[in-house]
Amino acid sequence: MTEIDDHALAAACRTGDDGAWGALVDRYGRRVYGIAYHFTLRKEDAEELSQEIFLKVFENLHRYDGRYALGAWIVSLARNLCIDQYRRRKREKSFVHVTDDSVMPLLSASDDPARNALQKERTKLLFEAIAELPEELSEILILRDLDGLAYDEIAAALELPDGTVKSRLFRARAETAKIIRRKTETRNRPAAWKPGTLAMAIAAVAS
Repeated sequence: MTEIDDHALAAACRTGDDGAWGALVDRYGRRVYGIAYHFTLRKEDAEELSQEIFLKVFENLHRYDGRYALGAWIVSLARNLCIDQYRRRKREKSFVHVTDDSVMPLLSASDDPARNALQKERTKLLFEAIAELPEELSEILILRDLDGLAYDEIAAALELPDGTVKSRLFRARAETAKIIRRKTETRNRPAAWKPGTLAMAIAAVAS
């Protein structure tokens, strides 16, 4: 079907238009999967979560009133499912010990083995640090810095004022940098940390 705006797309989906539903999934599928993967670091979990999220979207489309962008509304539905999975993994301690396999899909391979190894190290440190943050900080860091959501989209999804989103993001970045610094010093690898390491790690995996 031809490109239509989000409001018209949601309206068409509510009438049972299969083409419109396919267009909606195509438009937001990558974003939903990316969010799910950043919260789970498991392909199978991310795929399952994505299916659950779109089922929830389908079941709740009649409630979409257009006050927020459709993408922000979908993220708001996705949020609880992703956070519940994230918190469960933190309780199981399976997220704190980030594996090579879990970060590999996030990396862009190059012909430089040393660069690839450094990128992998930074990415693992980043997700280990995120796992140590309080949920109120980690979820905003993931949504903004890894998934690229706008401040107003995050505010709508988390039902927070824009100012709160910005202040929590500032705290999340500061705490993440502090944790990464501590981890590199503890591992006696000071060369792995330098000013800008956090920004480079985030840039390497951002959607």
